[in-house]
Order: sequence, then C-alpha cells, then structure tokens
Amino acid sequence: MSSAAITRELQRDYLDALLAGSGRAADRVVERALDSRLTPQRIYLDLFQPTAYAIGRLWQRNQVSVAQEHLATAIIERQMGELHPLFRPRHTREHTVVIGCVPDEWHRVGARMVADFFEAEGWTVHYLGAAVPVRDLVAIVRDSQADLVGVSAQMLFNLPRVQELVRALDAAGLAGIPVIAGGMPFAEQPDLAPALNVHGSGADAAAALQVAEEVLARSSPGPAPAPPSAAAATLERLRERIVAAATARCLADGDSDEEVIRAGFHFTTRMLAAAIAAGTPTPLDAQVAWVNERQPHDGVAPTQILARLSRYAATLRDLLPGPEGATAARYADYLITLQRRALIPAAGA
Repeated sequence: MSSAAITRELQRDYLDALLAGSGRAADRVVERALDSRLTPQRIYLDLFQPTAYAIGRLWQRNQVSVAQEHLATAIIERQMGELHPLFRPRHTREHTVVIGCVPDEWHRVGARMVADFFEAEGWTVHYLGAAVPVRDLVAIVRDSQADLVGVSAQMLFNLPRVQELVRALDAAGLAGIPVIAGGMPFAEQPDLAPALNVHGSGADAAAALQVAEEVLARSSPGPAPAPPSAAAATLERLRERIVAAATARCLADGDSDEEVIRAGFHFTTRMLAAAIAAGTPTPLDAQVAWVNERQPHDGVAPTQILARLSRYAATLRDLLPGPEGATAARYADYLITLQRRALIPAAGA
C-alpha cells in the first residue's frame, strides 16, 4: 500500500474514532501511524488538523453536537500532549517566540501545534494558550525579549484583536518585533496579513515555521500599525443599538423568533466590523457560506436571511449617517449581494 493510501486510511479511521467519542480507538490509530513511520509532525498535519476541520464542518451542517465537537477536541489535545516528548529539538536555536490566541479566541489547538513545531526546531517557546489578554501578552513579549510573536484568530470577528495587539506592541516600544498570524481567516485569505499589519501568516504549523524563518531573515522593518477603523469602531460602539433597531424592524414587518433574529444581528455586526477593520469585504464570503449551511438547521431559510439582511442594511443607513455609515452600508450591501447569489442554486434545485 502506498504512503498516500495509508494516510487516507488512517484519516478515515481517526475521524470515525473521534465521531464515536472513543479516545482508545483514536490512540490505536495514532499507534498505527507511528508504526507506519509517520513523524509526529505528519500526524499533526495529516491526522489532527484535517480531522478537526472535518468535525467543525459536520457541526456546521448540524451533523454533530457541540458536545461531540468538544470531546473530539479534548481527545486531540490529550494526544498532542502525549506526542509532545517526540518534538524534542535536535539542536538549540537562539530565538524566542511567544505564541497565543487573541482575546476571546478559545480555539487553541492550532496555536499549540505551531508551538510544538517551533519547539522541535530548537526555539525557546512561550505558549500561552487561549484568550490571552493583550496587556499580558505584551508583558511576556517584553520580559522574554522575544524575537517573534505568533497569534491565532480562528474566528473572523476576532481579527480586530490582532490589530489591537500590533498597536499595543507599538505603543510599548516593541514595534521592531515581528508578528505572524494564523487561523482559518488567514488560511482562506493569505492577503489578510498585510491588511492587518502583521508580517506574515501560515495555513498550518509547518507553513508558520517557514514564514517565521523568512520574516527573521528580512532586514527591513514591517509596516507601521494602521490607526483603528472609525467605521469598525462605530459599529462596535453602537452594536446594541443597531441590533435592537434592526430586530424591531424585522418584528414590525411580521418576522418572528426575536431571540434568533437578535443573535443573528449581533453576529452580523461583529462580522462587518472585522471585515471593515481588515480593509476588505472578501472575508465575508466564507461567513455567508457558513450561515447558509448552518441556519436552515436552526429553522431559518435562505430567503429569510436575505430579508433580514436587507432590513439590517436599512437600519445602518438610518442610524449611521456620514462616512462611517457609508462604509458600513457598503459592506452590508456586499453581504446582501452574496446572499442573493446563494439563493440561485436553491432556486434552481
């Protein structure tokens, strides 16, 4: 059997084990992988990462529960801990990296994978885990005299937190320390890195390590941190008011299920603020695809999504006059265009 066929078989069996919630079955798959001469790095990249993504997609389609997703993540994290001794470095590098997730980001598996890859290459690694306050992260960067900072933002609405960290490092006199970023938004759109004033991004742990080497080899400093977006800040500041007014508009027009509408508008406002902060509406493409896959399982039809977005955009125009309102409305119109396109396959089905 070819190595590619062995990997596919291992991936299938590992996914089955995690869907069954069986840590012992997952252990047997990892043992087979080691017996097949897969390195710990390949197990991370070929088993752990794609399986975590696959389970996330199944949750998106309402085919697994939150509890099942959490159980699968817990099994992966335990196995990463058991494999960690195999990442013992062959040599020591005179480089220090601080790695953690931005505030409010609880998806930490990817960041830990990156930390283990750096450790295997001899870096001194300070891995901080999930949801690290910006002030505390900056303090460790300063105290450890770090050569590099790695941050993870798996959720689109946490992208502004990446910018917040870059500005905080600049304010603390640490602007010369490069920052690299990772997470699903960066994997889907590598050009987000310069838009957020970070020095590079990688789709997986191996790519992150390569980007780090390239960044440190550059002699020129990175971009100066951009000032916060006024439109994004306005959306966040007025989020409760926007959500309340848009929800009221929907209810007045005969829509129902106030709780679901309100939650959807909170999500929409955070998505818009993040995309505006990044300076491009294109990260919203994946979010619209996600919403159209998930929301029908929550009883919200694609046509309802379009109607609600239209009322939301009208609310923005009412509440946010001036340049900030024009920017927010333009991004909301982009969402509406995407949603109209999403209806085309449904209409032809």
